[in-house]
Amino acid sequence: MIAGYKRVGALLPTNKQEILQTLESRIAEITMDISQRTECNSRHVLLTKEELAGLPEQFFVNLQTKKVGTIFKYVVSASGSDAVSVLQYASAEHTRKSVYMASSPIGPSDMELLQEVADLRRVRAIFLGYSSHAEYIFKDMAVGTPNDMLNFLKSLYCQLSPIAQRELDQLKQLKQTHMESLGQRYNSFYEWDIPFYKRVFLENAKLADLSGFSHYLPLSAVVQNMFAFIHSILGLKFKRAANANAWHEQVELYDVWDEKNNSYVGQLYLDLIARNSKYGGAATFPLKLGFERKDGAREHAAVALVANFHKPAGGESILLSHANLATLFHEMGHVLHILLSRTKWTAFNGVYVNRDFSECPSRLFEQLAWDKLVVKVVAEHHITGESIPDKVLCGLDVAKEQFIGLKYLREVTQAIYDLTVYSKPDTANVCSIYAQIEGNMALRNTGKATVYNWHTVRGMIKGYDAALFVYLWGKAVSADMLYSRIYSKGIFNSEMWNEYRQTILQPGGACVIMDNVTKFLGRNPQNEALLKLVGLY
Repeated sequence: MIAGYKRVGALLPTNKQEILQTLESRIAEITMDISQRTECNSRHVLLTKEELAGLPEQFFVNLQTKKVGTIFKYVVSASGSDAVSVLQYASAEHTRKSVYMASSPIGPSDMELLQEVADLRRVRAIFLGYSSHAEYIFKDMAVGTPNDMLNFLKSLYCQLSPIAQRELDQLKQLKQTHMESLGQRYNSFYEWDIPFYKRVFLENAKLADLSGFSHYLPLSAVVQNMFAFIHSILGLKFKRAANANAWHEQVELYDVWDEKNNSYVGQLYLDLIARNSKYGGAATFPLKLGFERKDGAREHAAVALVANFHKPAGGESILLSHANLATLFHEMGHVLHILLSRTKWTAFNGVYVNRDFSECPSRLFEQLAWDKLVVKVVAEHHITGESIPDKVLCGLDVAKEQFIGLKYLREVTQAIYDLTVYSKPDTANVCSIYAQIEGNMALRNTGKATVYNWHTVRGMIKGYDAALFVYLWGKAVSADMLYSRIYSKGIFNSEMWNEYRQTILQPGGACVIMDNVTKFLGRNPQNEALLKLVGLY
């Protein structure tokens, strides 16, 4: 704890602390401003029914319309599930392009501000005695130096690149054939073509169609069945409170109890339904962290799980996609980390674990959404309540293996961009580095237009500066724990999950967490599990 105070300049002379505070205030001001603007669900595209050809009729049920001249157009959100559906199903390329172009919340003026943030963070790091912002951030990690991680990412990129290129070539060929069948000239293959032709490819090959999953993933049932699954492996009971007394009437409050010793664990607020002016993504927010009071009693944590699942008109059930299910499980991993931490001080609660480990519990739980036995437990038909058939479940394995090169190449290049910007001891041009990495390494073609990908720059805003790699690293470590230990005893083995709880979740940041990972594994963590996931081992 003392080392942490030193690291942020608490022992500096007063005049230097004032300089540091000025830097911190400006960084916070910029990142908060961009964050608030990007989280607003206000980006929309006006499109006619003809321009939305290919979309299923259900898509139009909840859409508002707006009269433009004499024509009524649909108001289509350029974020969330609306955008995903358009990019996957709209047969007109100009429609997909218009939604994709409107989807990025980051513009040139934002990049100018992020340039200022990068410069300020570099100045702060040098002021505190570090050679770069990345070195300052890595001081609190166990993964080696920034250069070590950058070399690991670049090595992974070199292995993934030919796989991703082959996948991209398949999609390009599919588009060319498709355009020729329509009597149209093939021009090029763009970023907004990828979701559409991935879907067409899988349907043509009769490989994996996860669209049928939605009928078996009604939100209300999935949540309760997920709670039942957690109860079976960790012994936690989720009891809904009669009155949430929360910030919105849609919010549900659950008191969490440990059935083993009938002890209170904490509170979980669920805010899962999309609405206007709400935070636009999915995230877990600690509202109160647990700690030990002076009298020895426990002050329990309270946490909010926020998502944006769209409610159909007419009171119909909210049906999740499989991607939604994976998101829900990811955030639930964060929730469990916060609620089950048993630290003396809030400063060491699970949310304040070493940053290189912060995404491990969430990515471990996210991977369970791809486990057919787990999905069998949480899924049920939204009308009949019947279990999900095996023939639908079989699509999981196939879908998981398709286009993994492109998927992980993008994740790797985003981490490389973030770390490259912050590893430089001198000024790093955030736009030129973006153009170099996104244009050349990420195989991302947006034509003559410059579209700043939110997922590439989000780390600079969302507290993952010089640490965006933790999502990938978290998957590597969590996959190692999951496949080497938990699966060795069976996914429903409560003794193994209890060991995971005691060794990994409970200590939070009050220990050197990677030492505990080594203890849990019985050896040092290895990358083989991640390489297997991406088809490289």
